[in-house]
Amino acid sequence: MNFTKNRTVSLKKMMAIAGLFWFFFLIFYLLGALTFHSGEAEFTAFYLWFNDSIFYPILVILLIFTLAFHVFIAVTRQLSNNVSSGNQYHKAYPKAVPRIVAWSGASIILIFIVIHSVQMLSISTVDLYSEIQIIFQRPIMWAIYGLGMIAISTHLHHGLTNVLQTLGISSNQHKGIALIIVLLIVAGYASIPISILYAKV
Repeated sequence: MNFTKNRTVSLKKMMAIAGLFWFFFLIFYLLGALTFHSGEAEFTAFYLWFNDSIFYPILVILLIFTLAFHVFIAVTRQLSNNVSSGNQYHKAYPKAVPRIVAWSGASIILIFIVIHSVQMLSISTVDLYSEIQIIFQRPIMWAIYGLGMIAISTHLHHGLTNVLQTLGISSNQHKGIALIIVLLIVAGYASIPISILYAKV
């Protein structure tokens, strides 16, 4: 029993760490994306530097590994009915969030990551600035990115509040802090397509 409990807790902590890695990547990616507001030259210069740096392939490998690990642990835990014998880590997850909603949101996030990754990898870095403008002039892209950001923001808020508990830091204040962080991140990403739409008008 203790072995099962310790294993469950360890897997949840490792899953939380993998999620935190993607959280910090979202912030880094946002800081790079916000150079869009500084103009084409600075935006292109940043991504040319990043794509040619030694950090790029390392980061890609880590992102793929941590995402696969995060998804694998989430799926295996759900298939085992999310059983946890410890009161500190036990949570009636299906009651807090309907299972169908949670799985649908996670599926949307994965689909969105794939679509966005394919788009970014298929575009030359030199033409990235103009291509992004073209992308967000299509209504379908607004729908895809809007749905993706909603799914990511809800999952991120859920993850940030729960990861603090999983790592042994629990407080109701963290829910408010997590909400503020998520809203700032979403506002940052939304500022790019909104600025493109405003410029078009």
